[in-house]
Amino acid sequence: MMKSLILTFISAALAFAFAACQEPRKLAPNPETIFDDQGLHVITSFHNDRTRTISVLYGNDEALAHAGTGREAHTPGEATPGVATLGVPTPGAVFKLVTWDLKLNPLWFGSNINGGLQSVETVTVSAGDAGPAVDYTREDSGQKNGGNAVSGNAERISFIFAQQASVFP
Repeated sequence: MMKSLILTFISAALAFAFAACQEPRKLAPNPETIFDDQGLHVITSFHNDRTRTISVLYGNDEALAHAGTGREAHTPGEATPGVATLGVPTPGAVFKLVTWDLKLNPLWFGSNINGGLQSVETVTVSAGDAGPAVDYTREDSGQKNGGNAVSGNAERISFIFAQQASVFP
């Protein structure tokens, strides 16, 4: 009786040991969640609980320098016809605002992670004849359309320019 109990215990210990030696399951991100930042810097990030989205604003060196300076002329959500001339970054600045859906994190209870890529908004500033020229493009993933609280190109450009750089310690 005692021998069978010891053999059962040893066989169970060996089974657990062999199970622990297997390679752990590695999670890989879905291809639709990956964004190639093309060497741009993270300027800031934010999320919207109402629309269940998360956004990250990327930019090159000129965009990062612009986001690090105070811009009292910009107020998010207020776009006026003359706002494009106030606080425009130097020519060569590139901003990319990337928005993902939020989904529950399967590895951490109560937290969210980025889901499917929703849109990529690109604002580029170039030298124009009468001053800096601002170009705006938006690429949608086709999953959702028009889920932004702010609409219109001028308002979106103003919103992107008004973002302050996050301070990293």
